[in-house]
Amino acid sequence: MKPHLGLTILFLLAQTSDTCLLKNGMSSVYLSAFEDLKPGNVIGTLPFESETSKETDVELRVVKGSDLVDVKPGSHDLILKKGLDRDEGVGKFEAVVECRSSNLDADFSQLNISVFVTVKDINDNAPVFDSAEYFVDIKEELPTGTIVFTDFEATDNDQPGPNSFVQYSIVPGPHAHFLEIPDPFKPVITIKDRINYEEIKKFSVEIEARDQGEPSLASKVPLHVTVVDVNDLLPRFKHSHYTAKSQKNGILVFEPEAVSAQDGDRLNASLIFSLSGELSDHFAIDNDGRIRSITPNPPQRATFFVTAAEKDDPERNSTAILSIRLQPSLAFQHNTYSTTISPSTPIGSTVITVAANSENNASLTYSLLADTNTVSIDEVSGNVVLRKKLEKPETLNVTASDGENVVSTTLHLMTANSEESCRTPIKFEKFEYKMTIGKLNVLGVVNATSRSGNKLTYILMNMNSDFEVDTNGVVKLLPKARLNCKTCELIVVAKDGTQMAITKVNVDNPSFVLHSSTTLALLIMIILCLIFAMLAILVCRKFCEKWKQGNRRSSICWLNGTTDTGISITTTTPINSRYVVNSERDRCYESKSPGPKRSQGAHLVPVTVVSDGSGASPTVYF
Repeated sequence: MKPHLGLTILFLLAQTSDTCLLKNGMSSVYLSAFEDLKPGNVIGTLPFESETSKETDVELRVVKGSDLVDVKPGSHDLILKKGLDRDEGVGKFEAVVECRSSNLDADFSQLNISVFVTVKDINDNAPVFDSAEYFVDIKEELPTGTIVFTDFEATDNDQPGPNSFVQYSIVPGPHAHFLEIPDPFKPVITIKDRINYEEIKKFSVEIEARDQGEPSLASKVPLHVTVVDVNDLLPRFKHSHYTAKSQKNGILVFEPEAVSAQDGDRLNASLIFSLSGELSDHFAIDNDGRIRSITPNPPQRATFFVTAAEKDDPERNSTAILSIRLQPSLAFQHNTYSTTISPSTPIGSTVITVAANSENNASLTYSLLADTNTVSIDEVSGNVVLRKKLEKPETLNVTASDGENVVSTTLHLMTANSEESCRTPIKFEKFEYKMTIGKLNVLGVVNATSRSGNKLTYILMNMNSDFEVDTNGVVKLLPKARLNCKTCELIVVAKDGTQMAITKVNVDNPSFVLHSSTTLALLIMIILCLIFAMLAILVCRKFCEKWKQGNRRSSICWLNGTTDTGISITTTTPINSRYVVNSERDRCYESKSPGPKRSQGAHLVPVTVVSDGSGASPTVYF
């Protein structure tokens, strides 16, 4: 029996060695390959049951999927015929390998083997933006965190997972601080830092999209930003102060140039002009900034304000100062002239020179109207020459003529010891000015004149932390002023070097309210006064009660002895008389009264009123 058993085993081995059975009874083969596997490389080996089976014992042929894989000649290996790209949809595929055994007598001499191949993804694609570059307009002065751009996106063709997971960021650069992407997983760009149109009008940043593969891949695109100007600046005058010294065809001619303003944002917003301040109602201004007089006799000297406001938003406005200093066609340089002549001044010397200006530069002739032999005047130069000693002050009239027009001025000649020489040549137009705090920081103008013609300097003597006066006498409220006065009194001094004048400026503060501490102190004082008044009333009441009780105690002791029966009063007694009986307080209630018994410390006293007639005499008990 043993020889037959061995032959049987050898027969079975011969049978199985030539079959197409797979190991462990598998019916299919599962393989995987990375998508970057090159054609010709082995994907995997078919695991046949018999390891001793030779490649020549079976014939393998791909009957399905032959465009992708093939059997390596002389082996059980499957090789790749063409490249794989999972991103193009080839994520897995099936191939069928036909197996034919050379032993036709074997049980499994022919078998189709299914091979399932999974293509593994690699990070071979960088994110791709939907545009090569982006453009966006952003308004200036937008708050931090404002969303300004979302119209961008990048996609990664790698399979879902870290290789296609995209994160966004702003690439560091010279202008990267203006923008940010707060959430790297969302394509949303916001304001990071304030953008000012006046500082920058255009700039570019780079947006980066990066996947999370190993190694990661990224791409970048530029974002071009145009900053849009918004209406955040006030209108702007070319000059803060304009002076008009003449007029042409009824229109004032200003220096250094005509009054003009423009929108501070350069948005070409329409502007409207208006005049305000003292004496401004004598003039009118049009939308081109031309100012003309509208009254028959406009003031020759005035200072007021011109305001340029946006037509659509009048609250946005700016102010400039206008000074009107009109001169006639012929006028002296000063309204009055004065000079002091001392006893030592030599005869024949020039003591003062008067001068007038002509609009057409005509030749002028000067003369004295007064009949005096103290001085004379040169007709051409205007030099006043001393002819004799000045004994007392004199006032003379001087004229200048251009042939058609004649103007005059006053000349004061003063002795060295005269009171006239002590008079200050500086004088304010008003002894006291009144101004009111409004929306503008400019409150008004103080103006002084000097007969000497020297330039004046204005000095504010008090409240310098809240107000200021500039060189033109313009009174302004400082931005950090904290006023604690309903009416603020300012003292302003005008100086020309040696002389000075003083004026007072009363500034009304409509927004004045008492400080909280002051209000609390006043409230406490009122409460204390009320408490003291109430205490005084209580003390007075107590005193009055004590006083009444004392009087009552002395007036209720009517009966002293046991024989007292009461009081009798006749009608002849004056009606308003007062009767006090037994006011001795030490004998009160020492004995009982025969009258009605007293109750609780009091008793009744009979008082009988007797009349002169025969009528009844009533008795009243008290």
